[in-house]
Amino acid sequence: MSLGLRIKLSVMMFLQYFVWGIWMPVLAQQLGENGVKIPVHLTGWIFAVGGYGSILGPFIIAQLADRYFSTEKVMAFCHLIGGLLLIATAYCTTFWPIFILLFLYSTLYMPTMGLSNSITFRSLGEANQNSFPNIRLWGTIGWIAAGLFFAFYLERAGQIEALKPLFDAIGQPAFRDCLRVAGVVSMIYGLFCFALPHTPPVPAAANAPIAKKSAMLESLSLMKFRSFAVLVLVAGLIGVVLAYYFACENPFLVSVGVPVKQAGAYMTIGQIAEVVVMVLVPFTVARLGVKTTMLIGAGMWALRFVLSMIGQPQWLMVSSIALHGFCFGFFFVVAQMYVDRAASGDIKASAQNLLIFIIYGLGSIAGSVLSGYLRSTFTQTVDGVAKTDWTMVWAGPLVLTVVAMALFALFFKEEELRKPNVVSQGELVA
Repeated sequence: MSLGLRIKLSVMMFLQYFVWGIWMPVLAQQLGENGVKIPVHLTGWIFAVGGYGSILGPFIIAQLADRYFSTEKVMAFCHLIGGLLLIATAYCTTFWPIFILLFLYSTLYMPTMGLSNSITFRSLGEANQNSFPNIRLWGTIGWIAAGLFFAFYLERAGQIEALKPLFDAIGQPAFRDCLRVAGVVSMIYGLFCFALPHTPPVPAAANAPIAKKSAMLESLSLMKFRSFAVLVLVAGLIGVVLAYYFACENPFLVSVGVPVKQAGAYMTIGQIAEVVVMVLVPFTVARLGVKTTMLIGAGMWALRFVLSMIGQPQWLMVSSIALHGFCFGFFFVVAQMYVDRAASGDIKASAQNLLIFIIYGLGSIAGSVLSGYLRSTFTQTVDGVAKTDWTMVWAGPLVLTVVAMALFALFFKEEELRKPNVVSQGELVA
């Protein structure tokens, strides 16, 4: 693999998650008391837009990339239009406009997570698949950089003399800028996508059955293999937990004394740990296997929720964020590697987006809505101050994580996955 290719793929991953890392961790503040003051039970529905977008988007966007247009051009379109939608959302102050615009944005953005994986895997080829974690870790670095950058933006950018004319024109830094700044970066990323490795579509034969002409339908056929189906199901359950975490962690950190403008930056501790974990993934999978590695990842998250239920001291709550990095690296990244090996060459984008559909689609909707209602249920107003029982709030994802681990341990059989050169032809053992 050439240095130029590695750099292009790494920059792609960096920008892919830099955009998301600017607005997602801070959105709770923009929707809450420090922003437009959307009722708590409705914020869960707004956080669920990523899920709705992951349901509709993959069936359209991934099909276009697998069958009709080169993947890099589909990516460019999604990020250019998505940037405009994010900027428009920043100027909305009520539930429905915010919900609709973020739904449209998510329909474009969420499939690009799978497409960026697809471009990387196809560019690397089967022989270099183990290089994927080292490239994907730049997405994690992008998320970290986004959190630190936006924390700096909120606290210091308005004091920079050279930028005062700009802020006089657009307004002083505020939480809504998580959407405006992310929108601008998204459009820059969209232009960069045209420089990505050419990844042409693989049209189905004219006489192919309908299941072959539809890449997404063909990727669904992989579900007939038990271990693949178990992995996708468990990934969906962990996806519920992931969405729950993003919806609750920021206000939880504020509740234990983290400064509100720095909460997003503190959340990057999980991604800093993820960088280390990404480096370890190829060695851990080679030594322990897919199943054990993924169970370790999920187990770390269970431990994270146990500590959050304790709720103190502050240093433990902050340092335990690092456990999030182990779950994401050992569980989700390894799952993406497994799916790529299971899918034939002409449906890799759709297979990756099937995983996105389950994790960030169905899982995200359930987790976001559940978080909103549970936070509302376990929050009481005392003397005009809202107080949340975080022990009960974090009990929900803990139970779900334990259930997911039990299912995976009992029903997933790693030996059902054959050698990569066989699996790439779709030959899994039932």
